[in-house]
Amino acid sequence: MIRTTQPLEGQHVRVDAATGRLRSREYRLTVVSGPSKGRSAGLPAPLVLGSAEDAGFRLEDPTVSRYHAQLKPRSDGVWVKDLDSMNGISVGGARVQAALVENEATLTVGQSMVRISVFENDLGAPLGPETLGEAVAQSHAMRRVFGLLERLAHSDVPVVLLGETGTGKDVLAQALHRASARASRPFVVFDCSAVAANLIESELFGHAKGAFTGAAVDRRGAFQQADGGTLFLDEIGELPLELQPRLLRALESGQVKPLGDDTSRSVDVRIVAATHRDLEAATREGRFRQDLWYRLAVALVRVPPLRERIEDITLLARHFVKELKGELALSPELVSKLNAYAWPGNVRELRNVVARALLGEANVLEAPAGPQKPAVVLDLPFKEAKERLVDSFTRDYLEALLHRHGGNVARAARAAGLARPWLHKLAVKYGLKASEDDV
Repeated sequence: MIRTTQPLEGQHVRVDAATGRLRSREYRLTVVSGPSKGRSAGLPAPLVLGSAEDAGFRLEDPTVSRYHAQLKPRSDGVWVKDLDSMNGISVGGARVQAALVENEATLTVGQSMVRISVFENDLGAPLGPETLGEAVAQSHAMRRVFGLLERLAHSDVPVVLLGETGTGKDVLAQALHRASARASRPFVVFDCSAVAANLIESELFGHAKGAFTGAAVDRRGAFQQADGGTLFLDEIGELPLELQPRLLRALESGQVKPLGDDTSRSVDVRIVAATHRDLEAATREGRFRQDLWYRLAVALVRVPPLRERIEDITLLARHFVKELKGELALSPELVSKLNAYAWPGNVRELRNVVARALLGEANVLEAPAGPQKPAVVLDLPFKEAKERLVDSFTRDYLEALLHRHGGNVARAARAAGLARPWLHKLAVKYGLKASEDDV
């Protein structure tokens, strides 16, 4: 078995989305035609290709500029950028200024052709410890997640945590940061679902004094606050489509430009994102940019729901009792009931149940309230009975939705995928407390 503490420095790693196994990539350059035909070298780190004596990969070709192109290996491919060369670059016969070569391809530079070869190594699905940061588990399903994150901590590749609401993705993101070489630097959380669309750009990239009404001072955005550390983009699937190109540019260039400022600032940030949505489906439907998804989806780590790791329920319950500094006996009968419950709210729901029990609420652990089937009214015609059930569901859903978002109509509408005016109209209809404030 691969040691989970083995460092990954210099390796370009990713997680195979189909198998959940960790893989590493290596790249090699080979001149297949031109004056330097046969020359070959590995590509473990960024280099400059050109005809100059000090070029990282030198071509003895008079039609190649001294510093012709930059090649930057990544876990998702090789980023190729033209350095204002005389003859430009072609990838697979197509002229490009900059492009990501995801698999094997041939570059044409001047009268030379350079082949980029890709070699992949299977690093397995490491089984991690029972504790990672503040997260605990004994199930193999969750310990495999711990193992992947422990290995990924030694790399700077983007990580996307996929899982239902309440599975602890935020705790795992922080654990990943603490296990990395960036642990002493900032860990900044940016919740894409909790900031109004008209404020996201300023919150992410910052703004200069006077950039807009109310901008009384310069403000550093989340990227600059996280410089040298980790930026956790929670609920990345809620980021408005029109702002996604700016995020993509920041990720590609490593630079951000605050609103109202003409100067770009370099930032060194490791990105960890999380979502409960199916972003692959969203890209197919045009609701999430495909190029941004490919840039983020290097290491996709699925966090299993609590119902798929029953072995962890008792362990987590005891962990929360200790964390909350309380005392609570877990009898065999109680453990059996806990294990039989579906936990739709996952780990977050379990923690809340333990907290209520420690506050003295009777029987909150004895019989967790599972979802109930709505009552069927047989004394009414089918159409009226159906309308009553739909009406009851709509009110209950909106009440819970607005409660989750503090009564804020704008945030609730974005989370539910509803038009804001329609949601507000329904809130008025059902007499629910709601705020028009768009923050």
